[in-house]
Amino acid sequence: MEKQQTTRWFLGANSAEGFRSLYEDFCRGEGDFLRIIKGGPGCGKSSFMRHIGEAAEKKGLEVEYILCSGDPDSLDGVYIPALRLGYADGTAPHILDPACFGAGGDYLNLGAFCDTARSRGEAARLEGLTAAYRAHYARAYSLLAAAGRASTGLAGAWLCAADREAAAKRALSMAGRELPRAKKGTGRGHLTRRYLGGASCKGRVFLTGTLPGLCARVYRLEGRFGLATAFMQTMAEETLSRGLDCVLCPHWLLPGALEAMAIPALGLGFVADLRDGTELPETCRCLHLDLLPAAAEDRAARRALKAEERMAAGLCDMAMLSLAAAKSLHDELEAVYRPFVDFTGLTDAAWRETARLGLT
Repeated sequence: MEKQQTTRWFLGANSAEGFRSLYEDFCRGEGDFLRIIKGGPGCGKSSFMRHIGEAAEKKGLEVEYILCSGDPDSLDGVYIPALRLGYADGTAPHILDPACFGAGGDYLNLGAFCDTARSRGEAARLEGLTAAYRAHYARAYSLLAAAGRASTGLAGAWLCAADREAAAKRALSMAGRELPRAKKGTGRGHLTRRYLGGASCKGRVFLTGTLPGLCARVYRLEGRFGLATAFMQTMAEETLSRGLDCVLCPHWLLPGALEAMAIPALGLGFVADLRDGTELPETCRCLHLDLLPAAAEDRAARRALKAEERMAAGLCDMAMLSLAAAKSLHDELEAVYRPFVDFTGLTDAAWRETARLGLT
């Protein structure tokens, strides 16, 4: 199928294990150059990257947007494959540095547009708001950790080896039908990891349009007992061993589990259905993996799983209320900085960058 011009993903997740990052592999391919943006709250990092991404789109270039895991309305990264060029917010919690400065990346200091000599006069307010929003994040991570412990289905705690083998067998059967045989001398495909969902200040989010944009056919995998992960792990290994590239999407709450998978070259995708209220993309067919586990025949196990799902959902909801409270405080923090930021200078810098890239 024709490749989608733009894609949207997350590279970070607010998870049961704290903040989990996939930024270490972003824009790190051969010939890639990553510009790492530094600057404080309200210093225009997201707007700068959005300006570049939109300019590239207007020139007909494919763009990969990386959304902020805490606030999906904000950008944390942009990658333009045709230019082998990326930009990323390199501030906490995803602190970044170039693998080799000057060869594979450099820095952009947007903090230079903030008059810190004047902002020091608001030190008490800035420090107080920073401590307060970080406390809300700490509470959110405590609640997500509890939700993770309650998510026994997603973790595959009800499964035995025979259950996983049955799911792997289903995946091997589908691979035989859907995947071309590897030609002699074919190298291993490239694996990319991205998040599609997350817990944010806006509640639970799932980038519903991304998978259908890459894949004409998306299969829904029943996943309440955790067999969607076993299926996709096997399918991914078969894909890579046949020389095809693959995108694996860890689950935001328990990154050891999988939420989705895409094989862009074949227009083929898979998404786990946990029946947790996530708005999933339209799918062509459902694979009933929840019929395979022995625990599915155990009424007591099904009742326990349902109770744990309710508990985990409630804990996640509470965590996301804390993330929303943190966002409100972060907005206040940005408002304190705003009078000290030279937005005209920031806009000029963004235009200079797009002109340098030939995107104006």
